[in-house]
Amino acid sequence: MRCLMCDHEMGYGSLRDIFYGDDPLCMKCRRQWDKRRIQLDFEGYRLRSSYVYNEAFSKCLIRYKELADEALKDAFLFEELKWFQRTYRNRQLVLMPSSVMKKEIRGFSHLEKMFECTGMEMIEPFVKLDEDVQKKKTVSQRHEIEHRIILKSDAELKERIVLCDDTVTTGSTLKGALNALKGLDCRIEIYTVSANRRWLM
Repeated sequence: MRCLMCDHEMGYGSLRDIFYGDDPLCMKCRRQWDKRRIQLDFEGYRLRSSYVYNEAFSKCLIRYKELADEALKDAFLFEELKWFQRTYRNRQLVLMPSSVMKKEIRGFSHLEKMFECTGMEMIEPFVKLDEDVQKKKTVSQRHEIEHRIILKSDAELKERIVLCDDTVTTGSTLKGALNALKGLDCRIEIYTVSANRRWLM
């Protein structure tokens, strides 16, 4: 088996291979991710993350998300899967929206593929009206996204939900989702696989 990031042949017979033999990343690539259990208050809701968004995580996410390397889908929750299933047991996973254009280009829902390893119920109830690439936006332009996310009229949300995303940068997408959920009787938690360093300050 070869590492999906560096294409290095993974060794066999080591303790790591015995316990983590299905990891899509080799030990060297995995150690470059800044794993940290982060917990913070976000707009009055508990937000948890597993990694600090750094260069190594970014490269993997871009390759998966922008270059449509679907094989990397299990890399993001691999180390945290059991913890995630235990922490969010009996919750419905509510995935943040991508633009329709980006989803069509990619050919798959990157968050659906990323979180399907949990075996938990998932729903994509939001529509993002903004088709522009978020990464190229200024901070002020990103904040406008808060008012351009709407809830589908046929969305069936459960009482206990977890808003899920790959990373939190400015928080605009999450704020937009929270705005769209105002008035609904839901107990909301938030999980992003990574968090920008600004949230650690």
